Amino acid sequence: MTSLPFFSRFPELRAGVYVLGPIRQEATGVSYRAWSPGEGDAVALWVDATRIEDDPIRAERLGRQAIALERIRHPNLGEVVRVADLDGRLAVLERRPEAIEAGFLAAPGDRPGPSAVRRALAIVLQASRGLRALHEAGFAHGDIRPEALAELPDGRMLLTGLGRVAPPAEDPEEPSPPAFPGPDAVRADLEALGRTVFRLVTGSAAGPDSSTPASAINPRVPAAVSELIRRLMLPEDRGGFGAIGPVIADLERIAGAPKPGAFLPRQELVDAYRACADAFAGSPTARLRRTVLLSSYGGTAGLAFLALLVGLSSLAIGLLGLMAMTAGGSFVVGGIARGGPLFDRVRRFVAGGRVRDLATVAAVLILAPLGLVASGTLGVAVALAVVAAILAGVQEVLIDRPIARERREPVDRACAVLRDLRRSGLAEPAVRAFAVDHGGTHWGPLFLSLFGFDAYREARTRREVPTGDRLLRFELIGRVIAAIDARLRARRDERDRLLLIDLLERRLKAQGLFELTARRRAWRIAPALLSRAIAFERGTPTPGGTLAESLAEALRDPETALLDAESAPEPRLDRLRRRLVGLLDALTGPRARLLSGLLLLVGFLAWAHQNRLIEGTDLTELVQAARSADSLEEVADTIGSRGDLLREAAGGAQPLRVALAPGPASALFRDGSAGLAALILLVSSAFRGRWPALGAVLAALIALFGNDLGLPTGVDRGLAVALFLAAVLSAWRC
Repeated sequence: MTSLPFFSRFPELRAGVYVLGPIRQEATGVSYRAWSPGEGDAVALWVDATRIEDDPIRAERLGRQAIALERIRHPNLGEVVRVADLDGRLAVLERRPEAIEAGFLAAPGDRPGPSAVRRALAIVLQASRGLRALHEAGFAHGDIRPEALAELPDGRMLLTGLGRVAPPAEDPEEPSPPAFPGPDAVRADLEALGRTVFRLVTGSAAGPDSSTPASAINPRVPAAVSELIRRLMLPEDRGGFGAIGPVIADLERIAGAPKPGAFLPRQELVDAYRACADAFAGSPTARLRRTVLLSSYGGTAGLAFLALLVGLSSLAIGLLGLMAMTAGGSFVVGGIARGGPLFDRVRRFVAGGRVRDLATVAAVLILAPLGLVASGTLGVAVALAVVAAILAGVQEVLIDRPIARERREPVDRACAVLRDLRRSGLAEPAVRAFAVDHGGTHWGPLFLSLFGFDAYREARTRREVPTGDRLLRFELIGRVIAAIDARLRARRDERDRLLLIDLLERRLKAQGLFELTARRRAWRIAPALLSRAIAFERGTPTPGGTLAESLAEALRDPETALLDAESAPEPRLDRLRRRLVGLLDALTGPRARLLSGLLLLVGFLAWAHQNRLIEGTDLTELVQAARSADSLEEVADTIGSRGDLLREAAGGAQPLRVALAPGPASALFRDGSAGLAALILLVSSAFRGRWPALGAVLAALIALFGNDLGLPTGVDRGLAVALFLAAVLSAWRC
């Protein structure tokens, strides 16, 4: 058995997985139970038994298959989330949900009853649909057995154990790549599926041949099921199945599954699910939560606005900081306790970051305290953080946990309804359509909880969601999630490209090429393979038929694949233009805007603190004036005088004086323009796109240097704000 330490770094030195123990020793490798902080979920870690250097040609085929499987998604297929070189062996990381029911597998010798047989047919039907998606992509499973079937609490089946058997070797002498999957691989999967059905309906393993019918061992097995098993285990030339499609058709006929488009659910199921959706959305504590959060955050924002109007900038900053810290603390505490689509992606982004991503996070963590120290508000910020943590904890204990308890019961009842539908043979798209169509007015929250954010986003094309929910989840949170997903895909593609280059170089050297030639060809072939896989993931038709055939064709002729991806050879002028645009994107990208905004904010806070524009005595003096005043007019006069004094102080403020900073850098911080530029850059770092970035950078430059260009003070700031709003609007429409 391949030995692994309890904690192994995977891949490389970034995202680690906690190895909890072995699952089983297989013919091709070892499976481990593990938990991934980056995925935030239980995973299965499979490590190949053969080292890459011992058979580099097989390792390249296995790695190419795993990289393709990362981009195949089906409701009844396990999810391959990562493939990597782990200590000289290929390792495949597959999501393994913790809440799995395994009671469908009878003990050896037990004879399942009629209900257990019907349940086994529903299980195999769902697994067959997942296998069909795998075959349609050109890949075979190679290791189907009862242990590879995982049933979730809502009745959905997953066919797991993907990517553990290498595809057959290609013959380099053949003029064209072979068909994928090959007939032998398809027959092996069908025979293994037949043996799995035999085990599920009889409680015993099938013999070496198919001579003994399942009904002879378990009389409760219908004759049609016995005939199906027999044909699954027979070769095609003796009357057996030759593809998975006819198998699914027979299973649907035996199970009595409704035809596509002809499903009419029973009224009691409709009423039961709608009641669950109404109970989930109408949780009393959830309604209270909306009221409390709207009142607290709205009241805090209103107080901050009033403080700004009367010139109490320190109070306004403190209130806004407390509000932001409380929201962030609630997000982190709730995400750790229950997860969520946005929190899961943020955790994956942070835990699986590359060196430059981690360097950006480290820079933010360093610059934020420096800004607080420069402004003299570090102690106040620590106190506000403690208060925010307490408020977030109170919200979790008194509001969020009761909501989770109130919603657990309708979720369980909804899972029971969906389980009945799936066990009746209904396909997954029809199950989701049922949840959308019969969830009532408040179908969205329960659907999101049951099926996830990606399915919820697709369901919008079938039924509209309420305006408030649409604005929150899709116009705001949805855009953030889409941006993080794009970043995660880019990171995964880069990781896979480097792995493919390494595997291809080893393969080519094993085939007799010199090292430099192998390296040069690997650097051309890897992008060709990856471009085909990315095109498949985006839904673009892949040349060559199935995804596996397209990859094999790209391996043989990478230049054609690259031309397909790049459309045409790039002229020298276009190449120069592309590189200049790439340099411009790097200089104005989200990371550059974030770090530049933080630096400007640190300098602005230091300038304000140096000129005593941020003082902690504003509120105390105002309260004392209010107590000693005889009328409201005196209070108003006091507030007005404080505002006039603050404006006078800002008008006579001196430029920033820092010993270590050069003169031109210190001259940037001579008035409030640096603060406005910092705010523009920080807010715009949340948006992607070239034109929003250029607009935000131009607005920040006008705010900083407008006076030097001859623009009056009010005009330059107004123009900067107008440009920034235009940039935000263009990003919103993208």
